Amino acid sequence: MSTGKPSGIKPPSKISRPTGLPTRTSPSSAAPKPVPPENSPTQDGAMDYQVGEKVWVNGNKPGYVHFLGGTQFAPGQWAGIVLEEAIGKNDGSVAGVQYFQCEDGRGIFTRPSKLTKTAMPEMEANCGQPNPGETGADSPTIAAAGAATTTGNSTKTPLSRTVTGSGSVSNLSETDSAKKTRSELRLGDRVLVGGNKAGVVRFMGETEFAKGEWCGVELDEPLGKNDGAVAGSRYFQCLPRYGLFAPVHKVTRIGFPSTLAKAKASSRRRSAMKRSPSASSMSSLSSVTSSVSGKPSRAGLLTETSSRYARKISGTTALQEALKEKQQHIEQLLAERDMERGEVAKATSHAGDVQQELSLLTNVQEQYAMEMEAKLDQLRKLVETADRDKVELLNQLEEEKRKVEDLQFTVEEACITKGDLETQTKLEHAHIKELEQSLLFEKTKADKLQRDLEDTRVATVSERSRIMELEREVVELQLRLRSSQQTEGAVSLSPEELSNLKARAQSQEKKISEMSVDLDNRQKQIRSVEEDKISLEQQLTSLRQKLDAAEEDNKTMAQTMHELEKRVEQAGKEREAQREENQRKEKELQDRLTEAAELSERTTNSLEHLTNEKTALEAQQVALKQQNSKFQEELSLSQEQSSLENQRIGNLCKEIEELKLASQKSQYQPDMKD
Repeated sequence: MSTGKPSGIKPPSKISRPTGLPTRTSPSSAAPKPVPPENSPTQDGAMDYQVGEKVWVNGNKPGYVHFLGGTQFAPGQWAGIVLEEAIGKNDGSVAGVQYFQCEDGRGIFTRPSKLTKTAMPEMEANCGQPNPGETGADSPTIAAAGAATTTGNSTKTPLSRTVTGSGSVSNLSETDSAKKTRSELRLGDRVLVGGNKAGVVRFMGETEFAKGEWCGVELDEPLGKNDGAVAGSRYFQCLPRYGLFAPVHKVTRIGFPSTLAKAKASSRRRSAMKRSPSASSMSSLSSVTSSVSGKPSRAGLLTETSSRYARKISGTTALQEALKEKQQHIEQLLAERDMERGEVAKATSHAGDVQQELSLLTNVQEQYAMEMEAKLDQLRKLVETADRDKVELLNQLEEEKRKVEDLQFTVEEACITKGDLETQTKLEHAHIKELEQSLLFEKTKADKLQRDLEDTRVATVSERSRIMELEREVVELQLRLRSSQQTEGAVSLSPEELSNLKARAQSQEKKISEMSVDLDNRQKQIRSVEEDKISLEQQLTSLRQKLDAAEEDNKTMAQTMHELEKRVEQAGKEREAQREENQRKEKELQDRLTEAAELSERTTNSLEHLTNEKTALEAQQVALKQQNSKFQEELSLSQEQSSLENQRIGNLCKEIEELKLASQKSQYQPDMKD
C-alpha cells in the first residue's frame, strides 16, 4: 500500500480502545491475582521476629511482640503486639481466647508482614503494603494490549494514564483525574475501593498521616484496616476492620453515571474524530481539485484534459487508498471482534468450568463433611463406649478394692481375734493352773479338815463317853443325895461330908455344863467343817466343771485357731490372686485408658484437620466465587465491548459506503465535465 499521500486515517494498529473499559485479556495473561496470606512470601516474615522484640506496626506504631503463631479467629500466622500508646483494639484476647496479657486498648493483632524493625516515613507507613484488592489489576483505568504481561506491582500507574498498543499516553493528568473524582464523590455515596471492596464514603479531605486527598470508606465487610482512626486521630466512626483510607483516584462511585456510559461517550467522540479525517481527506481532495481546476490553462485543451485526467486519477487513487485503509481497518476490527468473541467464549466456558468446579467442590465438601460427620459420630461413639468401659472398669476396680479391703479387714480381724484367743488361752491356762493349785490346796485343806473332823469325832465320842460317865456319876450322886436325904433323918451325915458331896455335885454339874458347852462347840465345829467340806466339794466340782469347760474351750479355741489359720492362709492366697487380678485389670484399664487417650487425641487431631480442611475449602470456595464473579464481570464487559466494536464496525461500514459514493461522484463529475 502506498504511503506517499496522507489520507488522515490512522492505521488500524494505532486505534485505541475506550478509556473507560479495561483491556480484555485471556485468563492466563490477566493481571496476577492476590496471593493468599498462607502462600505469600511475606508469610515467613514471622520467623524474623522474636517475642519481646521492639517493632513498628505499619511503620508508625511502636510496640513489643508478645505473641507469634496461629489463631482461632483467622487462618495464617499472626503477631500479637503490645503498643506503647493506648491506641490498640484489645487486651490480648479475641473472641474469648486469651493469647497474651496487656492493658485494655494496648493490644493489637496484625500480620508479620506489616511489622518493621525501624520506623518508616509517614506516607509509606500510612499506606503500608497495597491491598490485593487495591492493585491496578482490577482498576478500570488501565487498558492496553501490551499491558497484559505486566505484574501486579507494575499496575500502580495513575488513573490519568491510559496505555495504548503503541504506548501512547492520555493527555489527562493525575491532578485533573483526582479533582474530577473528588468533585464526583460525596459523603454517603456508595463506592468501590480498588474495584472489589464496596462501602460508603464517610470522610473526604486531607489527613495528618499523609499528604493529598484521601477518602475514608466504611466497608460492607470486615476487609479494612482500622475503625476510622489512624495514628491516634479519628476521622470517622465504624466497627474495627470495617474502615479503610484510600486515595480518591482509587475510589469509584457506583449507582450513578458509570464507566460504561463514559466509555460509550468517549467511543462516540473517537468515532467522530475518526470520521473527521476521512471528511478532511475529502475536503483536502476537493480543495486540491478546486485548486488545480482554478489554475489558468497555458497549454491549451490537451493540457486541461490531461490535468483533469490526472486529478481524476489522483482523486480516485486517494479514494482507493482510503477505501483500502478502511477495509484493512474493518478487517482488523473484525479480527479483533473474532478474537474477543473467542475470548468471551473462552471466558464463558472457563466461567462454566469454574462454576462446575465450584459445584463439584461444594458437593465434594458436603460429601466430605458428611463422611467426617459420620466418622466423628463413630469416634464419639467409640469415645463414649471407651468412657463407659472406663467407668465400668473403675467401678469394678473400686469394687475389687473394696473386697480387698474387706478381706484385709477380715484378715486383720482374724489376726486380732487370734491374738485375743491366744491371750485368752494363755489366761485360761494360767487360770486353770491357779485353779489346779487352788484345788490341790483345797484338797489338802479338806484332808486336814477331814482328819480334824475325825479327831473331833473321836474327841467327841470320848467326851460323850466322859459326859455319860459324868452323867452317871451325877445320877449316882443325885441318887446318893436323895438317899442321903432320905436317910438324913435316919443317918445324919457330917456337915463336911455333906459339903463335900455338894461341892462334888456342883463341880460335877459345872463339868457337865462345861462339857455340854464344849460339846456344843464341838458340834458347831463339826457342822462348820461339814459345811466347809460341802462347800469345798462344791468348789471342787465347780472347778472340775470349769476345768472341763476350759479344756473344752481350749480344744474349741485350738480348732478355731486352726480354722482361722486356714482362713488366713486362704485369704492370703485369695488376696494374692486378687492382687494379681487387680494388677492385670489395672494394666488392662491403663491400656484402654491409653487407647482412649490416643483415640481422643486422634479425634482431636482429626477435628482440627477437618476444621482446617473445611476452612481451606471455604476459602477456596470464596476464591472460586470471587473468580467466577470476576469472570462474569469480564464477560459482561467483553460483551459490552463487543457491542461497541459492532457499532464501530457499523460506523466504519457507513463511512466506507460514503467513501464509495464519494468515489463514484468523483468519477462521475470528471465524466460529466468531459
